[in-house]
Amino acid sequence: MVLNLGEQIAKYRKERGYSQDELSQYSGISLRTIQRIEKGSVQPRGYTLRALSETLKIEISELEQESSPSNIEVEKKARTLNSLGLLVLIFPLVSIVIQFFYWTKHKQLLSNHVPSKKVLSFQILWIIAVVITMSLIHILTYLLTGQSVYGHFPIRMLAYVLLLIANICIIFYGAIKMNQNATKFLSGVPALV
Repeated sequence: MVLNLGEQIAKYRKERGYSQDELSQYSGISLRTIQRIEKGSVQPRGYTLRALSETLKIEISELEQESSPSNIEVEKKARTLNSLGLLVLIFPLVSIVIQFFYWTKHKQLLSNHVPSKKVLSFQILWIIAVVITMSLIHILTYLLTGQSVYGHFPIRMLAYVLLLIANICIIFYGAIKMNQNATKFLSGVPALV
């Protein structure tokens, strides 16, 4: 099993017989930062990574090699994250919650994978667009007709179905691009995660 960078640092620290506090004192890195690194909530870079590797008497390249997950594993998780978007067909608003939990569970692998960030960001924006569109249609219908529903024509349903079709098309587009190992797609979507 491949250990993440924080787990590697914790492993080497324990092999050297250091407590987190001792590693903090010897390296000059704050205790809180070391705790966050080992927990995996922070990725050390630059000075911090150099100070830790010097204190632990290991090469930076050794840490990076041992901690880098295989691209196959990252791509597999990214494809699963994208596919979870199809749950929108069954559970429209719950699907984003499921995707977000999946993202959180595999954040260590997916946090540096730009397509995954774009996929999840798109789904968040899609949910926001659905809520705003449905609200605007309801408000405009009421303002123009004085009724919450105008006749028998389900304009809200039509708008929702069009947004749903757009979402599904983006999910399939993302799947195609991920299969082509394209790193740049959904370039107009800001990274919200």
